[in-house]
Amino acid sequence: MTHGSSYGVLHDVYTGEPAAKCLLSFYKRNNLTDTCTVDVKPCDPNEWRRVDGTCNNLKNPGKGTFFGPVKRILDAKYHNGNEPRKALSGNDLPSERVTRVNLLGTAVSSHKLFNHNVPGLAAYMFTDIGSFHDSENMLLTTTHCCEKEHMNDKKCTPIIFPDDDPVFRYSHIRCMNSTRPLTYQDFGCTRDAVPAVIKRATTFFDESQIYNTYGKGDKVVRSFIDGKLSVEEEDGKLFPPNGPTALCLNNHGPDQTRCFENYFNTLLPTTLYIIWFVRYHNYVCDKLKEVNPCWDDERLFYTARDITIAYANQMYFSEWFEALQGRKNLIQAGIIPKENGFRDLYDENQDPEITLEHTYVNRFFHLLQEEKAKMYDKEGNYLYDYPLFNTTYKMGFIAKNMESFTKSTLSPCHAFDGTIAFDTANRGLPYVQEASDITAGDLNKGRTFGLPAFADYVNYFTGNDVTSWKDLEPYITKENIEKLQDLYEDCRDVDLMAGLWTSKTMKGGNIPEIMAYILNDAWYRTVRSDRHWYERKDRPHAFTLRQLTEIRKKATLASLMCTVGDGVNEIPKKAFLKICKKNPLVPCSKIPKIDYRAWADGSCKAKKNRKYVKKTNKQ
Repeated sequence: MTHGSSYGVLHDVYTGEPAAKCLLSFYKRNNLTDTCTVDVKPCDPNEWRRVDGTCNNLKNPGKGTFFGPVKRILDAKYHNGNEPRKALSGNDLPSERVTRVNLLGTAVSSHKLFNHNVPGLAAYMFTDIGSFHDSENMLLTTTHCCEKEHMNDKKCTPIIFPDDDPVFRYSHIRCMNSTRPLTYQDFGCTRDAVPAVIKRATTFFDESQIYNTYGKGDKVVRSFIDGKLSVEEEDGKLFPPNGPTALCLNNHGPDQTRCFENYFNTLLPTTLYIIWFVRYHNYVCDKLKEVNPCWDDERLFYTARDITIAYANQMYFSEWFEALQGRKNLIQAGIIPKENGFRDLYDENQDPEITLEHTYVNRFFHLLQEEKAKMYDKEGNYLYDYPLFNTTYKMGFIAKNMESFTKSTLSPCHAFDGTIAFDTANRGLPYVQEASDITAGDLNKGRTFGLPAFADYVNYFTGNDVTSWKDLEPYITKENIEKLQDLYEDCRDVDLMAGLWTSKTMKGGNIPEIMAYILNDAWYRTVRSDRHWYERKDRPHAFTLRQLTEIRKKATLASLMCTVGDGVNEIPKKAFLKICKKNPLVPCSKIPKIDYRAWADGSCKAKKNRKYVKKTNKQ
């Protein structure tokens, strides 16, 4: 965040409104000014998109900023103020671990369509509008929630394992450390009664995880040479610069030293995509410099950033969404346009919003997480299988094995079949926690977020009331309804995530229908509230129709991986889908790439000609 009030107006980060004097006095007395306010410099209607999210909405320039709050689709449901909700009867909901064990078994399985990039991009795009602050809190600060004397601490929500747990019954393990989500109330930024979950990102899909990680701003990641981001070379490969950070917890040995100074150091897929998009930004700068040699660093940077953001959004909301929901469903929902022209849904009266439900349902993709990656040497010879969870917080090892991990993303991921990988269920954070059921943790988070039940979302999106178990049959198989009945007292008690785990896939798609509604809802909110959305004709520095067409037709995962992926010489054209007869490997030479001559600036040639004329006259 940008703080101080020398040139701008301090806005309350929670409300997005200019902060009243009495509020500023309160923040100052309690040393909260830097945390709870954002300095909004005067807006220029024609400026580029700001990295901190300010001035996107000119009527409300303090809304949508870094650290700004998420919205809720449905009102929060808590018990006794801010405790996790109970069943309608007033009894406790079933244990998270017991619920997961009964609904999701462990098995080795392969998805019939998807590869690792499907859950991988979900994790990466989450970091654009969410944050890992809860994980950092659990791993670095509040690590004691399984100690008997701390289990009832306000910050703790430990997950208890039963004595007859199928995996840990013969061990001493009976608890998994888990913490409450951090809220604006924890920071003192609001006195509202309902807990408000924080996020450390802007509200917009603007590649915050590349250009403004942790709110540091773009200046810490820029090289200020030809518009490029700072990079370092190691073994002939380019990486974000190294630096001291607490989260590369699992680096071992003298050779595992890579740890990004200004980017997230967490999950393997997030790491890969960060590396790829940092490299891609610089690749775009090179291409723009070729066609526009007169452009300075500032113009190159902001144009490359604009293109990179558009590339990521096109890949996410078109290609990835299509894999999940099917093209016909996306056209019907209005997400994929029927025609190739510009489209403008922007509404200046729409406050920038990202929903808590949207960030939460990304956890569904833990079901698709595979256990192992196949490791190869530089000649392509198979070496061994490596547990994927062992790469978490281990950037040094990832950097040394980029080709193997890059190629592993094209292998089938875990199937959506009522099972999960053993490591997902039992050792999600190896070397950090003795036991970690990632999916039980997801269920716990939904409750501590105060999310309503699955039935409430069915009613909201479809208009169908769920008052009996039979009412769930359009969405959940009878077999899974019976499992839910054994766990929950009432059909209206079923957790949102438990409902998604047990749902049928939508007609024409490959994910639950209610999940598709939540994802699409986020798209509508984004496009309506983002003044800089790349498909708009009347935005500052808007693309031409030719440029927009290049983005729409060629901004694909296959093109990205062929351009900046390590050792990628061939790839399936549909790079979110597994390799098969209908989606075979093809040489990268057959993958279309964006033609950056579409960004050629005629004034550069004019300047060059003027210099030639001056030189000739002198002669």
